[in-house]
Amino acid sequence: MLHNMSKSLAKTLMEMYPNIPEKNDLSLNEIFRQDEYIQASEEEQNRIKLSSAQFRYDYEKRRGFFDVYFPNIYRSNEFHKKSILDLGSFTGGRLVQWVERYNFSEARGIDINPIFAEAGNMFAKEKGVNATFDTGFAESLPYELNSFDFIVSCDVFEHVQNVKQAIQECFRVLKPGGKLFAVFPPLETHLGLVTKMPALQWFFSGKTITNAYNEILLKRGQEAYWYSRTNGELSEWERLPTLNGITVRGFRKIIVQQKRWNIVYWGNRPIFSHGRRAEMVVFRVLQNLFSLPARLPLLVELLLSRICCCLEKKNVY
Repeated sequence: MLHNMSKSLAKTLMEMYPNIPEKNDLSLNEIFRQDEYIQASEEEQNRIKLSSAQFRYDYEKRRGFFDVYFPNIYRSNEFHKKSILDLGSFTGGRLVQWVERYNFSEARGIDINPIFAEAGNMFAKEKGVNATFDTGFAESLPYELNSFDFIVSCDVFEHVQNVKQAIQECFRVLKPGGKLFAVFPPLETHLGLVTKMPALQWFFSGKTITNAYNEILLKRGQEAYWYSRTNGELSEWERLPTLNGITVRGFRKIIVQQKRWNIVYWGNRPIFSHGRRAEMVVFRVLQNLFSLPARLPLLVELLLSRICCCLEKKNVY
C-alpha cells in the first residue's frame, strides 16, 4: 500500500508539469523509432539521418563542447593532427564539426545503434571530412591498445551498464599521456519525455519513479508509441530507466581506486547550467545562485548538473 501511495504521488507530481516531445525534434534518439522513419523509403530515411547529424553539427558550432565545459584547460592547437574517439557520438554531427574546427588527423565515433553509425558515415562523406563511425559498447571498445590521443564522452557514463569497466576500456585505448574529457550528470532521472518536474529522485525510489513513468506512458497510449519503454521493468544494472545511478562520490572512487589516472581538471556545474535553456537570463541567474552550494560535499549530489572532468592516462599500464 505504501508503494502505491508513493507511486500515485510521484505520478501526480509528474503530471503537474508534463512534457510531450515533438516528433520533429532532431535532438531525440527516438526519432528513429517513429513510423515516419521506419516506414519511409530508403531515400527518406537517409534524409532523416542527415538532418539529425546536421542538427548536432549546427548545435556544436553554436555552442562548442570544449568552450562550454573546458574553457580554461584546453588549447585548440593541442588537437592539431591528433586522434580522437567520440564515445557516444550519436549521428556524428558533433565529431564532424570537431574535425573541421580542430583538424584532427584521425576521428572515430562509436555508439550502440547501427543507425547512428550509418548516419555519421553518410554525413562525414557529405561534408568531405575524414571521420569514421562504428557500433559498439563502452565496456568493450573495438579498438587496439593505445589507439587515441583523446577520448570525449558527453552524457554517456550515466547510461553504461558497468562504469568501472567502461573507464578501464577508455584507459586501454588511450595512448600514454592521452586525455579523457568526460561530462555527464550524476543521479539524473532523464524523464524529459514525460515531465519537466525536477528532482524527483531526491524523494522517490527508482522503482517508484519508473512505475509512475510507465503508467503515464500507458495512459498516453498510441501517441507515445515511439518513445515508450520496450521493457517496463528495470534491469539489474538500472536504477532508473536507462540509468545506472552513478554518483559524484562513486565515480571519483572508481578513478582513485584504479590508480591509473592523473586528474587534470574536475569541475562541478550546478543545476540549470545544461541544455538549450541554459543561455536564458533566468537560468544564468539560477546557475550563479547554485554555483557555490554545488561545490559543497553535502550538497554536491543534489545540486550538480554535470560532472566535468579531464583525466590523463599515466605512462603505465
